[in-house]
Amino acid sequence: MMKKSGYVAIIGKPNTGKSTLLNRILNVNISAVSKKAQTTRAAVLGIFNDDNSQIIFYDTPGIIKSKNLMEEEMMKDIEKVIQASDIIVYIHDDKNWRDERINFKKKKNVFEFVVLNKIDLLKQEEANKIIEELEKKYSLLVIPISAATGYNIDRFIEEIKSHLPYDVLFYPDDIISEKPERFFVAEFVRQVVFETYGQEIPYSTGIIVDEFKEKGVGKDYIKVILLVERESQKRILIGENGKMIKNVGIESRKLIEDFLGREVFLELLVKVSPDWKNKKNIVKKMWEQI
Repeated sequence: MMKKSGYVAIIGKPNTGKSTLLNRILNVNISAVSKKAQTTRAAVLGIFNDDNSQIIFYDTPGIIKSKNLMEEEMMKDIEKVIQASDIIVYIHDDKNWRDERINFKKKKNVFEFVVLNKIDLLKQEEANKIIEELEKKYSLLVIPISAATGYNIDRFIEEIKSHLPYDVLFYPDDIISEKPERFFVAEFVRQVVFETYGQEIPYSTGIIVDEFKEKGVGKDYIKVILLVERESQKRILIGENGKMIKNVGIESRKLIEDFLGREVFLELLVKVSPDWKNKKNIVKKMWEQI
């Protein structure tokens, strides 16, 4: 079957609403969302299907200056996505509208445009001013949207469709992602950690899905290791009498079960590994689960 088909990269600074946008498009929570910046650590592939198109979206980590091996891998992930994409969308919000184009190799004749997200938080006069500034900086089309409310998402999709070629379907039309279930388990646990703790802990915590055993009868067994860099962080993560980590387990399990559509037994273990973000074996293991 031939449809309008292609790959789209969503690029931007941390906390501009990239993950919220992808979840809105797909009408399902497949990308970790938090009010804190840099929740996403790896590109999330989400597949949008309708009667005449298949659009493969990449929600990428926020663009940052790498400070460790983990962040270097995150930025490499963005580079790979850009090289594979037919369309690049630069996303901005009401607080940040600098030019985010980066010097990565792209396909020839790649189509690029800009979205101004969180338009619902702006007055019309403010929105018009920012759109004008973005058009000057990029010399590209700017579409105002609200990923939170759904405003102008249809126009966003139609703009993408208009620049995609007719092609065979890259994926079956009944799936929303090619990512393994382990990936989404890690994403949901990470989301809850970001929502539960203060500034330091989420950014110092690594998530490894150590075991995932599917059972024909009874609950699936999932063991997740949460890595921190210091004993003091471990104590905060666990909380008094284990209350904090218990809450993380409860909330994570709800998200995982809702996504998988079945019950799971979720075990969380907190371990200390100093400077884990620069340890090749740990970073490699995290990237293997995606």
